[in-house]
Amino acid sequence: MADRGPRVLLIEGAMRDNGGLRVSLDLARRWQGLGARVRFLVLENVEPEGPMLAPDPALDTRWGSAQVRRFRSAAPRIVANTLRHARRADVVVSGSEVGYGVLIGWVAARLARKPFVVVVQSSLPRAVAAWNPARLRPLLTEVHRRVDAAICVSPGLVVDVREVGVPDERIHSVDVGIDVAATLAKVAATGGPVRSTTGRTRLVAAGRLTEQKGFDVLLDALARAVSAGADLELVLVGAGEEEADLRSRADLLEIGDRVDFAGHVGNLQNLLAGADLFVLSSRYEGNGSLVLLEALAHGTPVVATDCPTGPRYVLRDGELGELVPVEDAGALADALVDFAADPEPLRRKASGGPARAWDFDQDRAALESARILAELVR
Repeated sequence: MADRGPRVLLIEGAMRDNGGLRVSLDLARRWQGLGARVRFLVLENVEPEGPMLAPDPALDTRWGSAQVRRFRSAAPRIVANTLRHARRADVVVSGSEVGYGVLIGWVAARLARKPFVVVVQSSLPRAVAAWNPARLRPLLTEVHRRVDAAICVSPGLVVDVREVGVPDERIHSVDVGIDVAATLAKVAATGGPVRSTTGRTRLVAAGRLTEQKGFDVLLDALARAVSAGADLELVLVGAGEEEADLRSRADLLEIGDRVDFAGHVGNLQNLLAGADLFVLSSRYEGNGSLVLLEALAHGTPVVATDCPTGPRYVLRDGELGELVPVEDAGALADALVDFAADPEPLRRKASGGPARAWDFDQDRAALESARILAELVR
């Protein structure tokens, strides 16, 4: 994009911290660096429920409703403000495939006669079912059929989008990833890797504590592995609605003393770099999880579920890490036991992780997606 490039209105529902929002913010900054004029519109200013991200001073951030209030009462103002900003844009982009941002963004784009794009960051039918009320799901599906472009963050998501009814010529696949250099530099700048001091084999898992991430299965697998004689401990990074249930589950499985519910931490990269093993236990993902890419960048051995979509693609069919079936606590436990007994096979696989992480460097994703937006404007 040249200077004075397209005016992009990028919409997010709220500033609750999650991987999808971080991807949107990072793309917005990089599009701006490529010459686009980006306006970042946050529909709701919500009460904090867990970690929140602050507005990025590098971006022109606006609010659909600056006051904290219930969505129903704020909706008229949100819709009016979204339409006002859409009329000043060349293209409207929803940073997520779910939520009111898709619906309001599409309506505003159509009324303003501007192209509408959705960044699909997760398995479309699963995400729509998991994060939206039943009454909105048919409408969301219909809106997805009518987008001008769907940018999938992993090739595995293309099938889902195609099955919804989006024409092939409107579907694009961009390998969204991480800033590898910044990821590695953060560890060096903040004290280096954080390693276990107990003598146990340390597992690290990270993500929002929700059903999607399969941490219940991971706890079951950890208990089985410990019963089989593996001396393991788990650092579980993240917060979410299932935290109380997961803590109770760990206690019932008699592994509470081996699980550190670390919550939201500022030194995740240090923990990943110092882990003996990173475990991804998800039931589904979008691009295989940004944390998986970060673990690869650090050369940390990986065990991951072969879930839709992403881990198999990222790990090159198991060449760079161990893949186990989804929701199979027994298979995951076997992989943990095998690693504790002999970590060298997975360490050898992990040696190829840093090079693979560079395949997903975010500069490339930003450039490819910026070209898609520019083509729509033209």
